[in-house]
Amino acid sequence: MTTEPEVLEPEVLEPAPPWRPSRRLAALLVLVVLAGSVAWYADHRVRSHEVGTVSACEQRLRVASAHADIKLGAVANMLRPALATTEGVQELHLADLMASPARRVLPQVQRAHRLCQQVRLRPWHFSLVSRRDAAVAYSGALVTLLQTVAAQGRAFFRDDSTLQRLRAAAGLEGPG
Repeated sequence: MTTEPEVLEPEVLEPAPPWRPSRRLAALLVLVVLAGSVAWYADHRVRSHEVGTVSACEQRLRVASAHADIKLGAVANMLRPALATTEGVQELHLADLMASPARRVLPQVQRAHRLCQQVRLRPWHFSLVSRRDAAVAYSGALVTLLQTVAAQGRAFFRDDSTLQRLRAAAGLEGPG
């Protein structure tokens, strides 16, 4: 007995049916996309409002800072030659000359500082938080300087490098 080798016929494979997600999965995907879209839109509207409040804070601070620079800078320029040659009681009298303009501009700077402090932002709006924090740091330093000058102490209004760095960080350099 001889056995003949078995001849194998090639199998014809039928294509698998295309994968289709279940109705539950499709509904879940639609809900996730819809919820994400609504959340994005709501966050966009909140951010737009926050941009306006930060801009208002910066503008108020820009005006108050310019007003202080004009008032006290003029007095400082006028007194600079006298400060180089005086000491003691005469120096205190010159400080008194700086105190009056400082007291006049201080309320405007304090209002700008309070406005910037009251700006509430979402923590994930990093650039806005950074802008607000820079404005608060600069306005706080300016308020402290003006309070010191207004107290008729031995302090004079000087636009020092720290104040300049804080002003630049707040974006208040140059034309407003």
